[in-house]
Amino acid sequence: MTIAMPMSKGYPVLLPRGEVFFGRTVINMMAYEFTTKLLAKQVNPLPIWVIAAPYNIKKIQQRSFVRIDLALPVQIRETADDQTGDQAVIDAVTKDISGGGVQIVTTRQWEIGDKLLVTVNYPEIGVLTLNSEVVRVQQPQPDRVLFWVGVKFLDINEKDRGNIIKLIFKKQLELRRKGLD
Repeated sequence: MTIAMPMSKGYPVLLPRGEVFFGRTVINMMAYEFTTKLLAKQVNPLPIWVIAAPYNIKKIQQRSFVRIDLALPVQIRETADDQTGDQAVIDAVTKDISGGGVQIVTTRQWEIGDKLLVTVNYPEIGVLTLNSEVVRVQQPQPDRVLFWVGVKFLDINEKDRGNIIKLIFKKQLELRRKGLD
């Protein structure tokens, strides 16, 4: 079996031939872990590994969408009963993005389940305003009033989701190319 050579922080993962390792893959939106052995590797024309047939294959839980760290301006408005009313707009920034939602860095702490109207200005896509729901809240430093608020998009159309996913893959490719130069 041939796979793309794994990368870490823009550099190829170095593994000696014959080494046994664990891998993950996604097939039909289901994630799997497996064990295999590195048989060979090549860099040109594409960096690949040749691996033995996987074994000890196990289904695992995984996020539905790939995430990438990307700081983008975001405006947030809390909604109540699907009405925005006169709620103040809060400016913040994303910590990371995915096709299913964003993680926002803000000084405002919301509760899990709160409904928000989130406006993100995506490069090459434009401004998207989406009904969202808070699914995770973290306070990374207890002595600071700063929160990481994970929100999932509730009503994103598939064209917009596809454009976000394309942007993420483009940014990942740019990061890998920078790391290999």
